[in-house]
Amino acid sequence: MLAPIGNWGGGNVWRVTSGEFSSNAYICEVAQDKCVLIDGGLDPVSIDLVMIKLELNPKAVFCTHGHFDHAGSAAYFQKKYGCDVYLHGADLKLLKSANFMLMAFKFRSRVEQPKRINLLNSGQSVTVAGQSLIFHSAPGHTPGSCLIEFGSALFTGDTIYSRGVGLSKLKGENPGMLKKSILELWHILTAERVIYPGHGGFSTGEEVRTNNSELLRFLGLAENKQPQIKV
Repeated sequence: MLAPIGNWGGGNVWRVTSGEFSSNAYICEVAQDKCVLIDGGLDPVSIDLVMIKLELNPKAVFCTHGHFDHAGSAAYFQKKYGCDVYLHGADLKLLKSANFMLMAFKFRSRVEQPKRINLLNSGQSVTVAGQSLIFHSAPGHTPGSCLIEFGSALFTGDTIYSRGVGLSKLKGENPGMLKKSILELWHILTAERVIYPGHGGFSTGEEVRTNNSELLRFLGLAENKQPQIKV
């Protein structure tokens, strides 16, 4: 049995890192034989094989944003399993341009568009198998980037990394807006919260606040003068 990397508070979390961009896809157990997928990347077959080994059936796909290396597998799982697909409405145009971006990057991969996409706004929650996931809007990396809160876990896409800052210089990125978004959500990066980013390793919210020196510099925060965490 594949070992999970963590637990969101009501089920295990597995990570599959694959694709030409080496992005993280997260399989989250929501019931004995059910799961949700967060940020399926460019290698749906690898992700699917892990689900099959775990004997988990995906019920929904949640995308932190519309870039191809995070939403590229959505159509595959919708087509095979009938999954609902969720994305912030501001990134719909970005998802639809996925193949154009892949060609611009000279990648061989191509993605299929989901037939149905549920477009969400900030603060909306979605319940799957009795478990709720909350979308927190965090524009900056893309217009529709979100942090997805699931129990004690926070899936941060390319908005917050354990190390470094997710600046890509891609069209639609706004560093000033990214800074504003992170500062507005700084209070939910608590010691109890586990941060699962779209690239790289995972960590606690406290580790991000204290050890991610590049992020602190980007935000203009001295390590001994950080905003107070609200309780």
